[in-house]
Amino acid sequence: ARPFRRLTSAELLERRRQGLCFNCDEPYTPDHACPRLFYLEVADYIPKDTVAADLAAPAVEKV
Repeated sequence: ARPFRRLTSAELLERRRQGLCFNCDEPYTPDHACPRLFYLEVADYIPKDTVAADLAAPAVEKV
């Protein structure tokens, strides 16, 4: 199964006409919450020097 579902313009219009959520097949309401969880994969490049410096910094600062 593909992790992402891309809807065509026609599919978006049909879902809107039927009052369905764009992500799941349930009716859309203002307090709607999709039953499935979605994961967002983000790939940022962080130089190793920055990571090492962040880990060496104190976690708690005195005020």
